[in-house]
Amino acid sequence: MKPSESVPSSVHEMQNDDSVSFLPGERDLEQVAFCEMERSPSVWDHTKEWFTARFVPSRSCVNASLRRHIPLVDHLSHYSWKKDLPNDVLSGVTVGVMHIPFGMAYGLMSTLPVIYGLNTSFFPVLIYSLLGTSRHISVGTFAVTCLMLAEMINNHQFQFASYVSVEEPESLSNDSLVSNFTVYAPVDGESPVEVEQKLLVAITITFVTGVIQLVLSFFHMGMVNTYLSDAVVGGVTTGAAFHILTSQVKDILGIRFKLARGAHFFPRTWIEIFRHIGESNPATVIISAVSMTIVSVVKTHVNERFAKRLPFPVPVEMGMVVVATLVSSLANLEQRFSVRLVGPVPRGFHQPRLPVFSAMHLVLQDAIIMAVVSFALNIAVARLFAKKHGYRVDPTQELLAYGASNVFGSFFESYVQSAALSRSVVQEASGGRTQLAGLVSCAVLAIFLGFLGPLLEPLPQAVLASIVLVALKRMYLQVFDLRTLWHVDKLEMLVWLVTCLSVLIIDVAPGLLVGVVFNLFLLIVRAQLAGMALLGKKEVAPFGHGDVFDMSRELPSTKILRFEHSLFYANAWRFKKLVREMAPLPGSKGCSGDSSRLHHLILDCSCISYADTAGAKAIAKIVKEYQAAQVSVHVCHCRESLLGVLQRGQFLQDVDKRVLQASIETALEDVSCGNYAGEQEVIKC
Repeated sequence: MKPSESVPSSVHEMQNDDSVSFLPGERDLEQVAFCEMERSPSVWDHTKEWFTARFVPSRSCVNASLRRHIPLVDHLSHYSWKKDLPNDVLSGVTVGVMHIPFGMAYGLMSTLPVIYGLNTSFFPVLIYSLLGTSRHISVGTFAVTCLMLAEMINNHQFQFASYVSVEEPESLSNDSLVSNFTVYAPVDGESPVEVEQKLLVAITITFVTGVIQLVLSFFHMGMVNTYLSDAVVGGVTTGAAFHILTSQVKDILGIRFKLARGAHFFPRTWIEIFRHIGESNPATVIISAVSMTIVSVVKTHVNERFAKRLPFPVPVEMGMVVVATLVSSLANLEQRFSVRLVGPVPRGFHQPRLPVFSAMHLVLQDAIIMAVVSFALNIAVARLFAKKHGYRVDPTQELLAYGASNVFGSFFESYVQSAALSRSVVQEASGGRTQLAGLVSCAVLAIFLGFLGPLLEPLPQAVLASIVLVALKRMYLQVFDLRTLWHVDKLEMLVWLVTCLSVLIIDVAPGLLVGVVFNLFLLIVRAQLAGMALLGKKEVAPFGHGDVFDMSRELPSTKILRFEHSLFYANAWRFKKLVREMAPLPGSKGCSGDSSRLHHLILDCSCISYADTAGAKAIAKIVKEYQAAQVSVHVCHCRESLLGVLQRGQFLQDVDKRVLQASIETALEDVSCGNYAGEQEVIKC
């Protein structure tokens, strides 16, 4: 092409230029390409794009979802295999060994055979290790939930009688229901049918509890535990600890009587204990005393005293179980001294089974209580370790983990899981970094259940009872919290006492309900006892205690009052009463002459986080009442919620707009008292 020839700048110019020649078919191809360039997206293209954007997650979205809903994946993404894996393995082995005696002991506490406690130490842990956000808690069996479950089993056992069908023993094969009962039955003389009834109640309660927790997780109801204050939880756990002690005394002494389950369990059981105390078995008492002494001494004077020097705590509980089993087997304690033993511990896992779905309505109320209590106990332990190690625990994800583990475990004859502080402390102290330690503990339990379970059949029940009582030492010592609460907050101490006594006198679940209701009632009482602070100008910089209050100067002819609570129907009357007492109107009984005559009243509303119509009316009434007495009134530091109620209700439409001020300083300037403006603090209450 010659330089003087122009090059077509577009396809349109090429199409209109006859001097440009095309090969055969070249013009047609160019036209097709041009049409493809100009064609707009079809409906199918839009549909495909919309569907892909909404229903086909990207790789980053999948990764984020996995990290959020399976926290173990997120933990492993920052995992140091060389440094952290040995610690997790050591921690998992240590906790797995602890699970064996505690699972057996708490299994008996729930009035079920020991195998179900071991199942609870295995199956729920598998799920929580994947879904839990806490890296240090050890879930499984726990005394409080086992005690509550025992009460619930007692209440519903015979309601489940119609769901158990047992054939005649001679017509059954070796794999029949009764043959399984014979293996799984405890040694308290219960029939296989009674054991089956209890088991059905337990797994149904566990399933419904898990479903409730999953529903709470779906609706992001992780804050449900906030209704259980520290005083309520402390009272419940302390009362439950003494319930547990009471239930274990008969095994400690070796006496036989049927526990009085249900209401008034605590006093009725102690009456039976003193009635049968003369029947105590001396051999059992000696075994209990020796077991408690050894376990307590090792835990206190070895594990706690040398915690920083030991790589992991000494597993004294498991050691005690092994030694007691050997002594019992060699000395034939059952035959020679009538010492009660654990009895048959089957090898392996039982086949999965379904809860009684048609009976879920019977246990719904108890399952709600169990779901809230177990969540509150778990999240309290989880937050304790999260605060110590500087990571965050997600209550909603924790609800999901607890619910999923309970639902999954209910199909494998497990009952409601809960975190145990003693095991969690051991898991952390032995170097646990993530919930991989939980998976390792499951491996230890799987080996035990698969090969070693029957070896512990000669174990005396008194040893397990002793282990439980020593493990609850911290819960007994919570009684001394009363001394602290007495000096800090007497009303909170009253909540603790009422909750604990209700648990002891009535029962655990009703006692918890009494504690929650009483605590909510005291919130109303606190509102009705709300105080009013008299403010004045500070003469010095930041103040501390006592004498600095005397160095604050009250302003002449001016009262600055601050109501120190939300203002609503329950305390609106007290607000008006305190204002009239602390800032008496001219001519009233509290006013002592012209020198002290009130000219200005300033209401500081900075502490009023919430106000209803009754509260807004109380403020309006005070404003109008004092303005009618020729006293200027200013309302300052109003929060948006209070301003909204005042404006929407038009409570101050008949008064001067200058009544509402941004701060105390602007209010003082408005009444021509600018020389008093400055920092304000409390001088009287």
